[in-house]
Amino acid sequence: MGQRVFTVGSLIPGKIVPVVKALERPAETKLVNIIVQQGGNQFVISPKKGKLLDAALNQGKPLRFKCRKGTCGQCTVKVFQGSGLSKPNEQEDKKLNKEIANGYRLACQAEIL
Repeated sequence: MGQRVFTVGSLIPGKIVPVVKALERPAETKLVNIIVQQGGNQFVISPKKGKLLDAALNQGKPLRFKCRKGTCGQCTVKVFQGSGLSKPNEQEDKKLNKEIANGYRLACQAEIL
């Protein structure tokens, strides 16, 4: 004997509505930690959406910083691992010039996507 399935708004006697499986969610991609160096110290930062500097400070990483506008350069870090970062912005281009090609970023300007 057939099974009747009704949905709200289609409760018409005798109408058989097929059951649709819930859409499967794609597998979550594993987030990779971001590894940066500032001075002689290396820091492992768990990726949290927002500014790299804010994520580091919220996780208790003692990154040096000052202006948070990208003008002083105090928050400059070398990124060893971290593919989820935004492309360098205009402020980073001005301050770091060719050092961007060597992996340097301004933590106050780099966004974790």
